[in-house]
Amino acid sequence: MLQFTASWCSVCREEMPHIEKEIWRPYKRAGLKLIGIDRDEAAAIVTRFGKQMKISYPLSLDIGAEVFHQFAADGAGVTRNIIINPAGKIVFLTRLYDPVEFKEMIRVIHSQLEEKNNLGIKGLRNKISALQSALSSGPYNSTATYDKKRLLMKLKNELRKLDQLQSYLNRNKPD
Repeated sequence: MLQFTASWCSVCREEMPHIEKEIWRPYKRAGLKLIGIDRDEAAAIVTRFGKQMKISYPLSLDIGAEVFHQFAADGAGVTRNIIINPAGKIVFLTRLYDPVEFKEMIRVIHSQLEEKNNLGIKGLRNKISALQSALSSGPYNSTATYDKKRLLMKLKNELRKLDQLQSYLNRNKPD
């Protein structure tokens, strides 16, 4: 998620606490990457702004609004969010702060994280299955067998973490 903002933007100031509370805090542990991008302000102003807004997600500088202008025309209002899926495709855009649209954005984020997590689980299960097959048909006391067993343990641990994330997502579906 890219969140374009500026300290002088009243709509941004209205939206940012919602982003912190309703998106960042619940979804960062599920793999969400969120970067606030401050449009064309000095580092000291941006640092003070982040503290004033009590946000914990990263807030970066966009000197000259170069990044902003990749997504919006000159003179366009700053308040906007861009949701990008793991494949790099923009899947949702907002302009200004509308509570109904904001709730839809949360649903899109949740759905994208579930999809990413499910693909990860499927991939790990396939790797684990292939590795278990290789171990059952190979020699038992070789260095390669030992390495495969270590890899299998690592993959099972990763799968357990993804299963936990999936449980978290299932328990915290948006309204």
